[in-house]
Amino acid sequence: MSRRLVDHRAARRAALVATICVPVAIVVAAEIVVIGVAVGGPRLITHWGADSDRTGPWWTYAILVAAIGFPVIAVMGFFMARATRVAGMNAWMPAIAMGITVFHAVGMGAGSVILNASPLAPAVPLAGGVILAVAAAVLTWRLLPREAPATESVQAADTLPVRSGEVAAWTGRVELPAWFMAIIATAVAALIVLGVSLQLTVGPRLWPIFLAPTLLLVVLLVTAQFVVTAGPRGFTVRSAIGWPRLHIPATNLAKAGVIAVDPMADFGGWGLRWVIGPTHKGRWGVVTCRGPGLEVFRHDGRSIVVTVDDPGTAAAVLETYAQKQG
Repeated sequence: MSRRLVDHRAARRAALVATICVPVAIVVAAEIVVIGVAVGGPRLITHWGADSDRTGPWWTYAILVAAIGFPVIAVMGFFMARATRVAGMNAWMPAIAMGITVFHAVGMGAGSVILNASPLAPAVPLAGGVILAVAAAVLTWRLLPREAPATESVQAADTLPVRSGEVAAWTGRVELPAWFMAIIATAVAALIVLGVSLQLTVGPRLWPIFLAPTLLLVVLLVTAQFVVTAGPRGFTVRSAIGWPRLHIPATNLAKAGVIAVDPMADFGGWGLRWVIGPTHKGRWGVVTCRGPGLEVFRHDGRSIVVTVDDPGTAAAVLETYAQKQG
C-alpha cells in the first residue's frame, strides 16, 4: 500500500496531528489511568531490584509519564512545525513520536501500574509497550499522507574561466550550531544523572547505561567541525580531527550545484548523515543549517551535500574540473 500524495498544507496538518495532538491525548489518557488506579490504593512497586523495600508513592509513575511524554512531543512538534517539506526523513518524525509515546505511556506508565503487584511485572508491561509502540509507529507511517516530492534536479554550476597554468581552489569550514551542541550536551548530562540515579537505586549491573552518553560525546567530538576543500584534486570533506573523511576525486566528479537543504526533511537531522537520495543512490550529508548548500555528484549517482557559506563558488570550482575531466 503506497502512501497518498497530498499538497504541503494537508501533509503538514496531518503530520502535526500525529506528532502533537494524538501523543498528547495518549499521555493524558495514561495519566488518567495511573491516577484512577493508584490513588487510594497500596504503595506501588517503583523498582524491581533486590532491596527489601521496593515501593514508592503513586505519583512516581505520573511524573515518569509526563516527564518523558511532554518533552518528546514538544521537541518533535517543534521540528515538525518548522519543516519546509513534510517528505523524506521528516515523514518518519510522527511515527517516531507516536512509537515513543505509546511505549512509555503504556509500558512504563499505565501498564506497569495496572499489573504492578503481578509477577508478570515489569516484563509484560514493557514487552507489551514495545510491541504496541512498533505497531503504532508502523501504522502511523503507513496511514499518514505524504507530501509530493519536488521533481526538479540539481542544476550544474557554471564553470570558471581558468586559463592554462592557473589553478582554481576553494576552502570552507562547517561547524555544528551552538544550540545543537547544547542539546547534545544537555542530553549527555541528563543520561549521566539518570545513570547515577539507577546505579544508586537498582545496582551496578546497569552500568551499560553510561555507554549512551559516552557515544554521544564521541559523536560530538568527531562531527563538531569539518573542513571542506574543492580544487584540481577533487572534493574533500574531513572532520577537524581528520576522521571521518569523505572524498570524490576529480576523475569521478560528475557535476556540482547549489541546492536548498532542509536538515530534517532531507537527512533527518543535523551533523554527519547518510540517506538514500532522490536519485535512489547513497547520499552523504554534512548539514548544520537550513538554506543553500553544495551537492557534488559522482558518476554513479552518489553524492555529498554540505551546507557551507558561498556554495556557488565551490560548485563553480568543482564543475570546472568536472568539465576538464569529462
